[in-house]
Amino acid sequence: MDLSTTYMGLKLKNPVVASASPLSQSVDSVKAMEDAGASAVVVYSLFEEQITHEAGELDHYLTYHSESNAEASSYFPEPEQFHLTPYQYLDHIANLKKSVKIPVIGSLNGVSAGGWVKYAQNIEQAGA
Repeated sequence: MDLSTTYMGLKLKNPVVASASPLSQSVDSVKAMEDAGASAVVVYSLFEEQITHEAGELDHYLTYHSESNAEASSYFPEPEQFHLTPYQYLDHIANLKKSVKIPVIGSLNGVSAGGWVKYAQNIEQAGA
């Protein structure tokens, strides 16, 4: 029996799509869902407001007291050592794409009129 279907332009072998959940946070869990018959997986959501908040916190702590002492900024790690949520999310999608054969669908929760577009493009470039 042919259960194939099309979902969001993706040709799937069946209509079983694992929706966004904590199970998508692990490559092993996604592999298990694939092995159990899921034809695609929706990765847990990336929230624009969380990214904005975390970026603001990082900026605050990296600049806090930076003018009070000449060596104050040397107490902080270099900014490129930080991997905020969007980078972890994009890396996770790329790892999933390498590890499973089923489509990986990103999930983005945007709050601004256009700021989320950048993140959507990055998610697509990561392989979702």
